[in-house]
Amino acid sequence: MTVHENGDHWLGKFVPYLVYRITGQLNRNLRRRLRRSGINIARWRVLAVLQDHGRMNMSQIVERTIIEQPTVSRIVDQLEREGLAFRETCDRDSRFVHVTLTQAGEKAFREIHPIASSHQEQALQGFTQQEIKTLIGFLERIQNNISTDRSS
Repeated sequence: MTVHENGDHWLGKFVPYLVYRITGQLNRNLRRRLRRSGINIARWRVLAVLQDHGRMNMSQIVERTIIEQPTVSRIVDQLEREGLAFRETCDRDSRFVHVTLTQAGEKAFREIHPIASSHQEQALQGFTQQEIKTLIGFLERIQNNISTDRSS
């Protein structure tokens, strides 16, 4: 049996591990920045996807935010109580509820968006616009590859 006192350092080249570590650090930093504005990351994600996509049903919000259904429901409840979002029953199927940001919700998003933008700017500091475009392209390709997982 061989003992690896210094390890073989393979994780530094393992993409899922790198992505996980980067995401973890980005989330920690963003959480700290958002805390100053009184908002948490989950709430920010819901506001952001609603601002980006407009009216969405709960399943779509869950899929886009990567937050579990009960948490999304709780956040939407809070946003609705605060007048930042409203729900409406789908005309075609009453089992579906659509959520939309109100004008106050859009305003809340616009007030928080600069925090997220500066967070991204810090992460991409030193990258050219072309490098950023290439990186986004690579990440989109990875997303497409894993969204159609054929291993099962």
